[in-house]
Amino acid sequence: MTFFELTCPVSKTQLSVLDQVLTQLGAVGITYTDAKNNPIYEPLPGEMPLWDDVRLTALFDDLQLFNVATQWVRHELPQLEVVTTQLKDQVWERLWMDYFKPMQFGKNSWIIPDGFDLVDEQAVNLVLDPGLAFGTGTHPTTALCLNWLDRNNVKDKFVVDFGCGSGVLAIMALLHGARSVICVDIDDQAIEATWQNARKNGVERGIQIVAPDQVGTIKNQDLVMANILAAPLMSLCDTFAKMLSDYGEVVLSGIITDQATTVIDKYRSRFIDIRSKIEQDWCRVSARKR
Repeated sequence: MTFFELTCPVSKTQLSVLDQVLTQLGAVGITYTDAKNNPIYEPLPGEMPLWDDVRLTALFDDLQLFNVATQWVRHELPQLEVVTTQLKDQVWERLWMDYFKPMQFGKNSWIIPDGFDLVDEQAVNLVLDPGLAFGTGTHPTTALCLNWLDRNNVKDKFVVDFGCGSGVLAIMALLHGARSVICVDIDDQAIEATWQNARKNGVERGIQIVAPDQVGTIKNQDLVMANILAAPLMSLCDTFAKMLSDYGEVVLSGIITDQATTVIDKYRSRFIDIRSKIEQDWCRVSARKR
């Protein structure tokens, strides 16, 4: 099937009306992206914060409806710069495979998307459904944690994956021999994605879910991994320390390099042997409880 796209920059105040009109005119899908490179990090579940300047893209599967919609926008909102595109017909269900391929982390860890053969049958292979859109290992913050897991011994350890997303870190830890992993996330969809991926990899028995309001019950763990953001990491320093047994470790990611010193200074009060690793604009911090 051939699709047609109509794209234009829109102010936040114009967005609701234009979205409604284009839907009524036959758009089968509408997406918003940032028009001026002002990222929004990790909104809470149910929230949909928007940028002040949005790039709206409306997708049509009918050429006549697409032409009518384009004419309406150009006539009613002549100040908008409208770009139209005909998308090449292709097998859309398989298109993700052009962008998401098997990825290696360290020497012995791989993430294998559904539909691909194993690259190294002797390695630790985590099979992942890329349709579960968050936590696939492609972002540097996740890659930094996966590389740490490949280089450090977690066999028989009790682990916490705080902000588990799709469960990639929890599952990789179990595949590397961790005894159990407690998963915590504020988003129910993340928990469901974690269960699905854990079952796909045969490690669901090692997963335990703890609700965010019950994290105070987590004690005597060997390792806490948290790939979230610098601000919540700062506020969770004491919480993580209480989760750990003596000399337990933390691995923190989601830290922009400019924020690394602030995070490290905060953790010095409860942790020693602090180390950092930078990839692109992101930093991983690891440390051991005093």
